[in-house]
Amino acid sequence: MEIGIIGAGRVGGALAIALSEKNFPVCIASRHKESADFIASVSKAHSVSIENAAQCEVVLLTVTDSAIKSVAEQIADSVNKEQAVMHTSGALSSEAINFLKANVGSLHPLKSFANPQDAAKSLKGTIFTFEGSKKAKEAAEKIVSAVNGRFIKINPNDKILYHLAAVLTANYTVTLFSLSQGILTSIGFSDEDAKESLLALLKGVVRNIEKNGVDNALTGPILRGDAETIRMHLNAIKDENLKDIYIFLAFATLKIAERRGLNREKIKAIRKVLNG
Repeated sequence: MEIGIIGAGRVGGALAIALSEKNFPVCIASRHKESADFIASVSKAHSVSIENAAQCEVVLLTVTDSAIKSVAEQIADSVNKEQAVMHTSGALSSEAINFLKANVGSLHPLKSFANPQDAAKSLKGTIFTFEGSKKAKEAAEKIVSAVNGRFIKINPNDKILYHLAAVLTANYTVTLFSLSQGILTSIGFSDEDAKESLLALLKGVVRNIEKNGVDNALTGPILRGDAETIRMHLNAIKDENLKDIYIFLAFATLKIAERRGLNREKIKAIRKVLNG
């Protein structure tokens, strides 16, 4: 199965490296030829033109969401109904390219890609979500199996909700970490000490989720029903935006505490504090 990858960024580069190492014939192309040339230099993939990559049995569009339609239009005359063409957007469904005369789909790796070379080495166990045509599914399953990933088929209409879940965890964890780091540096921590302290805390949380599940990983004042500590937190927050974030997350966390068995009186007391 010859694979053409159009887009030589982090995702496209990682897949090109990983799949070529598994002895798939891989052609990689990019609007910026030097990017494709670099991936070819560190893998068994071949740097080719976009038109040539589009002639492969399986074509992966690993470009940004905003570029998917224009790249698909560019290769429309080069693909046919015998080929499978998939994009790797997390938010868009295969409908974004269903004007192509090919077997279309979307295949998204649920992973944060730092750089192509490191990501290619750590694809094992990665969840890949797919939706699209039968032939595209067959090709997608071969790709996921080759990199030792896990394949999950989803409904096209649920694609944006799937992406929302990924953003809440991957992107907003970074945001919350940044806010917490800012608080610690404001009271005298160095940037490095704040980062290391919070990283140790975060790693412990991840381990607890892995070992015990999300509900049982919860600790802290809400689980204890400690309304007074929550009141003190709110009184200490000077930034109204941060206070809004705290209150919203506290209400969401209260639902977990309720599932864990927090009694009604303590729940009522916390809600009263959060409602001001």
